[in-house]
This record gives sequence, C-alpha cells and structure tokens, in this order.
Amino acid sequence: MSHPEYAPDPDPSLNVQFVDSLVPTLTAGRYQLTAHQSLTKGDKRVDTDKYLDAPVTQDVEVRAPRFTVQPEWIHGAYPTPGASGLYDTVLPHVTLDRATLPWEREAKAQDGTRLPWLALLVFGEGELPDTDPHCLGQTDAKTVADLIGSESGVVLPPFDRATDPLTEDDKEQVCRTVLVPGSVFRAVAPTQGELPFLTHVRRVNEQHQRVALGDDLIQVGDYAVVVGNRLPRAAGGRYVAHLVSLEGWLTYLPGGTDEAKDPDKAVRLISLWSWAFETIPDHIPGFAALTEHFVDTEGTDGAALLLRVPLPDRPLSGNDQHEVADRLGQGYLPISCRTESGRSTFGWYRGPFTAQYVTPETDRERRRCAAEALIHLDQYGVFDVSLATAFTAGRGVALADHQFGAALLRLRGKVQRAAEKKSRTATTGARSRIEQLAANGLADHLGEILTTPARARAVTAPVQRPGVTPVPAATALPATAGLTLERLRADADLHARLTSDDTPLVDPHDDDLTLVRNRLLDLRNLTGVPFAHLVPDTRMLPTESLRFFYVDANWTATLLDGALSVGLAHTFDLTSDDLAFGPTGVAPLPPPAAPVTGLLLRSELVSGWPALEVRPYTNAQATEGETALPVLRREALADDVLLVLVEGVPGRVELAEPQQGVHFGIDEPAEGGSDDPVDDGTIRLREIDPHSGTPLGQETGEQFPTQPGLRSYLRTAGTSDPDTVLNVTALSDGLKGALSLNRPLTPSEFAIQMINAAQRRTFTTASTAHTPFTTGDHPNG
Repeated sequence: MSHPEYAPDPDPSLNVQFVDSLVPTLTAGRYQLTAHQSLTKGDKRVDTDKYLDAPVTQDVEVRAPRFTVQPEWIHGAYPTPGASGLYDTVLPHVTLDRATLPWEREAKAQDGTRLPWLALLVFGEGELPDTDPHCLGQTDAKTVADLIGSESGVVLPPFDRATDPLTEDDKEQVCRTVLVPGSVFRAVAPTQGELPFLTHVRRVNEQHQRVALGDDLIQVGDYAVVVGNRLPRAAGGRYVAHLVSLEGWLTYLPGGTDEAKDPDKAVRLISLWSWAFETIPDHIPGFAALTEHFVDTEGTDGAALLLRVPLPDRPLSGNDQHEVADRLGQGYLPISCRTESGRSTFGWYRGPFTAQYVTPETDRERRRCAAEALIHLDQYGVFDVSLATAFTAGRGVALADHQFGAALLRLRGKVQRAAEKKSRTATTGARSRIEQLAANGLADHLGEILTTPARARAVTAPVQRPGVTPVPAATALPATAGLTLERLRADADLHARLTSDDTPLVDPHDDDLTLVRNRLLDLRNLTGVPFAHLVPDTRMLPTESLRFFYVDANWTATLLDGALSVGLAHTFDLTSDDLAFGPTGVAPLPPPAAPVTGLLLRSELVSGWPALEVRPYTNAQATEGETALPVLRREALADDVLLVLVEGVPGRVELAEPQQGVHFGIDEPAEGGSDDPVDDGTIRLREIDPHSGTPLGQETGEQFPTQPGLRSYLRTAGTSDPDTVLNVTALSDGLKGALSLNRPLTPSEFAIQMINAAQRRTFTTASTAHTPFTTGDHPNG
C-alpha cells in the first residue's frame, strides 16, 4: 500500500451555488398603490378637462410569517434533532425550503444595510433556567397579546407596530417563546454586522443524493440556510438551537444602541422552530489522526497493512527457516493439533483471508468429510489443516441452523422423487432390453453374486480413500442408484433428460430451495463463521489497525462442502446437491465475477463513525464517472471491528466520513491534535475567484490560520457566560486577509469557506487481479 492521500471528499457531480440573499420585491407591511392615466393623440392631450388625471388609490397589505413557521418549510437541520455524536467542530444550522423567508420582513442596520430578521441561537445546559434548563427543546406558549402586555423583570418583543400594525387576529395567535437571561442573550446573539454572514441561499442545480444519517440532504431547488455562531463544547453536553425572530431586537444586539438597556432583565424571544441534540465528550482522536496512524504503521512498501502475523526482523539461514518465513508471509500460522492416533504435534493453519492471491482449484472433487481436506506435508510430517478447518466450520454453522438442515433434507427428497419419476419415464421402453439380458445369462450372474461370500466380494470392492468412511450407494432407490455425480457429469444425454425437460426437478421458487441457496451464499461471504477462524491470532489485527487481504476461494468452497455434508446419507445426495446448485442446476451458485478481496478495520472509527464510508475503486487514480466496486458484505463484527468484502481487486480504497449534505464548521488538523478542536482547529481555504483557473469552491491547499488554533477568534466570555461563540466579524476579516482580497468577504463567500467538508483517507495499490497488494511508485498516491 502506498502512502495515503489526505484530502476532503471531492464530488464532481455536485453543482451548488451560494447566494448572499434572496430578497423579495415587497417585504411584509402595508403599502398604498396609486394609479392615474391621461389620454393623448400624437403629442396632444385629448382629455383637456383632465378628468382622467384623478388618481385612484388602493391599500395593499403584504403578509409574511411573523410569529410561527410551517413545519414543511423546514427542510432539515444539523446536527439532526435528537442526535448524539461528536459535533464539536460543527456550527449548527437549519435549512429552509422557503428560500426568501429570512428576508421577507423589513430589518435594517443602523447604517441602512438590509439584514435578515431571523437568527439561530444555540444554548447549552443551564443557560435557559426558566424555560429549558436541561436542553430538552421545551418552550413557553404565549399569545401575541401576552407579548404586547407586561411581564415582571422581562423585556418583551418590541414589535414594529408602525410599519406592520398588529391586528386582532394577530393578537390571538399562540407562539412558542423562550426566556433568555440578559447576559446569555448578549453572549450568544450575533451583532448587526455578523447577521448577514450567518444567513445565505443555497441553490442546487443538479440532483445529488447520498445515503446519510441526517435529514439535511441536498436536492434540486433553492434553500435558505441560517447558521449558528457557536461551536458545541469538546467536553460534551446537551444543546438546543432556536430559530428566533429579531423583529424589534436589532438595537438590543451586542454593539447596538440599546445593548446596555435593562441589563438585569431577561428577554423573551419568539422561537419559530427549535431542536435539541447532544455532543459527546471528545476524548478520542479525530478522523484525520486515527487514519494517520494507519499511515505511520504501514511499514516498508505497505507490507504491515497485510493481514498476517508480523514477520521476524532477523536474518534467515537454511531452507527450513526460509520456508517457515514464506508460510508466515502467506498468512499461515503454526497451531497445536492432535492426530487421530492421539499424538500431539503442530500444524499449519491459514484462514480464508490471505496476504497473497491463491489460485482457485479447477475440477475439484467435492469433499465429503474433513479428513479429505487434510493436506500432509511429507517433508516435515505435519498437516496443513486450513481446508479441514474450513470444512468443519461450514458443517458447524449448518448444524447450528436448524432451518437450513431441515430445508436441505426436504429439498433432497424433492429432487430424489422428481429424478425417480424422470428415470422411470426414460426407461418405459427398456423392458425388451431387460428380457434380452436375462436370456443371455443375467439370472445366472445375479445368482452367483448372491451366493458369493461377503468377505470374498469385499476383496474386489473399489478401494476407498484411506481413513474415510464411504458414502453408501442408494441401493434402496433402484430408479436413482446409478445416478452418481460422476455419471451425471460424464453422460450428457442423462444430464439432458434430467435437467432440460419443461418440468424442472424442483420449482425454482421453492421455499426450501430459496432458503438453502441464500444461506449458502451468505456462508460463502463468511456469515456466521467464528471470528477466530478468520483472524486466528490477535497480532494479525492489533488495536487501531487496518488490514487488507484476498479471500481464498478454495477455503470458501470447502466451507460450503462442510455445510452440504449435513444429512449426507447416500451417493445420490451428492447428485441431488449438484442438480440443485451445480453450474447447470436449478439454482446455481455462480462464482464471483472477480477475485474477492477485503479489509478489516479495528479502530475507534467503527464506533465513532458508524456510517463510515468505505469506497473501493478499480483505478489507483480517480477518474470522472467511475463507479465503486461491488461490496459483497459490510458488517461490524464488534464495536471496534468492521469487515468489508469486495468483488474485485481495488486500485485504491477510500475511507471517508459520512456525507450528510453541506454542513458548516471548522476542520481538525491533518495530524495529531488535542481533545479540543478550538485549540488546533483550522479552516481549509477554498477558491472564490472565478478567473483563477481553479474551480469555484475547490480547496486551494492553504489553511487559516497558518498555525492551527481558532481560540483567538472566539468572543471573550465572562465567568458564567456561554463560551465557544465565534467572533464572526474578526473571523471574516481574517479570512479576507488569507484570501488576499481588497474588499470585504460576502456572506456567500464566507459560507463557502466555512463548509465543513467530509474528510477522506485514500490508500492506493499497484496490484492486479492475481498479485498481492503492493506499493506503487508514487509515494503520495
């Protein structure tokens, strides 16, 4: 394996445009339309009495949401409502289907700048003591009439009644409110200058859906996005995010003319929508640091990333030591075993996962017991027990599955009865032939056989494999006694009579056939095989490790032989299984279209990123329009162990954080890092110049700040005030300098820089279909 590439996840099919705002022509309020007309002919007026000059007026009221929003306008939110996870690098945000909503009401700064009338405020546990101390998403129901009255010790919403007077219907509306202590409000509320940076429009031009845990998926359309200005603490805790109305509150925001007014009073805010989530303590390294460990431990040419016991690092002498080292390099492991005579010795064992490609056996005979799968190494007098163990494992898995065993026996009975019927039909014209044989001495020959002592007949019996109990012939089934597997494969006419009829031996949709076939396919993907058979030594998969392997097709084939040995009573059972599942059977088990490979991941990535994406590709370098190789099986075998089986040999494998739409926040460092991302977090800069030659939004390769750490871009918090609140003004000024702009950063450009892109780690190989995983020539491939 070559040195992995570290980069955010690119997606060339994504086409998203970020827009500063989407302001309607008329905002909410009352307007008066005036119309008048005059009649002319040429350049002269015809209505000389100017009768038509009398103006006509019409009062018009433009209504817009004010106290509530419709649930269907909420496209999604992140973190997902009710979720629990690592969110200390995320700026919570809500996406609105109604793209003009943040600008539908009039809101202007002191300098006349148009502002959104909405903001997303994020509160932690204990910061809303009167409404929601435990951040469960609770609110206080109030009518608008209550909000224009009085409340002791509370500043109520100062509605703009001149521009948009309240009607009687308005006063009866019930809205959700939160009571926020004044110091908390001033600590978390954005300034007037910061509001534009926290709201923008996301215009999606192409369909782009990804399987994700969250609801904030990207779809075609326009969306308004309102982003919070606060990062959840790395220490963990519960949070609640409120989309609040700022109507009348602009002068009370930090830096406003009324900021210091009524400092000891709480403020009652209208909460248009809210959700709660929990961030867990960040005591584990981040994605980048965990995957960087795989790079640091990859060994020479990536040899340490292969699934095998680490090879001894010392000189070898003699053929014996070289052969032992070669077997260890292939993934074998010496294990203790006991022979049938009771002698203790050792044998070589290798599970289905191998460090090198194993050529599949051709024209292999089906094994009927584990002894037939033993391989004796004559030179050393020991056994290779790999395939024998595979047979025993398959038989054990099948015996533990009572449904499988019962269905297999019933299926064999169905095939047997159908074969008997076909055999009798095929011999209806053979009576004259039997009579001819009898006339030529068949009766005398049969009599001789019956009178010959059994011991004498045993001498001339076919020699069986040593140590293997022969499977009895189907003597009680005269119609099928001669239908052996060998004859079936050698006699094309017989095979055609049994399989080419319009009436199949068994219904292809038979429940027993379907159940047995599905269980065999699952077993071929090693479902149910004990983990100790897959990884027989913990040194092969230590803590925080990633290992790649090939799957030995001979091992899995013998595994299926063991499963099909259940209930094996006579020779026709072998034929029955072939008629059902053989290459030309009713429900064949097609071999994989390519060699099967895979990876085992033992890491905190498995539990910390349950939706971790594993993407295997054929090419070592990314190409446009490429598709990932089929994943045959993906399963978490334990809290920290993930198994992935792939059909084909990948040229590269990408481990990526799950895609969950476009989210916002800060990035963790590429290497190392502390438990608190604020101390070493960074922002990966993205291209915003359409004339630079680099696609818009693509990373420039630079980061901000140059020395990781964003604590200096947080607001200074008091002793008991909310912390981890971004100083958005200072941050946007810093990004402006880092991007070498001679103008202020726009809200859409700020949003592009704050995209919290999913990270990925790419591992490349120089392997082909029949070669082991090796390192390529490009160290950063």
